[in-house]
Amino acid sequence: MKDRQTQKIIFLNSYLPRTGHNFVSEALKVFTDHQVLIHNKSETKLSTVLNKYFEISHKQVFFETDKNFLDHLFIDGLRDRILEKSKSNYVMIKDTSFSGVYYLPILFPQDIHIILIRDPYGVFNSLIKGMRFKKSSIKNFIKKVGISLGVYPYYYSKKISNQVLSQMPDLSNKFLLKYEDLVTLDESTLLDLKLLFGTNKPIQNIKDEIDDIEVINSSFVSEINAQNIWDRKPKTNHFNPVKRKGNSYLTRIGIKFGSRKLRKYFNYI
Repeated sequence: MKDRQTQKIIFLNSYLPRTGHNFVSEALKVFTDHQVLIHNKSETKLSTVLNKYFEISHKQVFFETDKNFLDHLFIDGLRDRILEKSKSNYVMIKDTSFSGVYYLPILFPQDIHIILIRDPYGVFNSLIKGMRFKKSSIKNFIKKVGISLGVYPYYYSKKISNQVLSQMPDLSNKFLLKYEDLVTLDESTLLDLKLLFGTNKPIQNIKDEIDDIEVINSSFVSEINAQNIWDRKPKTNHFNPVKRKGNSYLTRIGIKFGSRKLRKYFNYI
């Protein structure tokens, strides 16, 4: 049996889908050669489920003995049950939500907690780009018109930004990782990751291996009904994952102003 004390769980949480989880997971394998649980590309909503569990426990369970019994059933030994699914030194659990992130360092103090952020402008640009509204309805027609005029992207970005800000976790006991820093191979970030994971790999080797990662996120390619969503695609010379357009000018303007508050919080403006 693998010594559970030597194994580490990497909790990778971001605030929304389209923050570059899959690329970042692949990039971190350069340092750890970790295994993603349970599905290699999808998010395991552990922190979200934990948030619901403790919400119910705090609000609807009134006796300490009952709470202790429920914790015995669902919480005690949770780390061992996670790690028994893998023999790797590092395993990763991803979630595209800040919901429940508060509980992770409390329940897993010996593990690694990474908060992934990406410029909200790029995230919302990608989310809006992926909206289809295929069903014929007045509501969808209005949304399509609203997108083209920049009105819907503004209100959508503003609403979701406020939701993210309301769930913002304490960052003091977590490793804050910017998606753009990995894409641009920021040396300071790479050195911090070397230290975090204790890898002796030369920095230039790390840069070369990350730079060789092929495109694996569907938002990087033409999206048609999400077909072949997880297929790897070779990067091209014109591919720029940090500064992508993909929407009309008015749509981008709406996103820019709607996401301003969140962008300012994350120091992107």
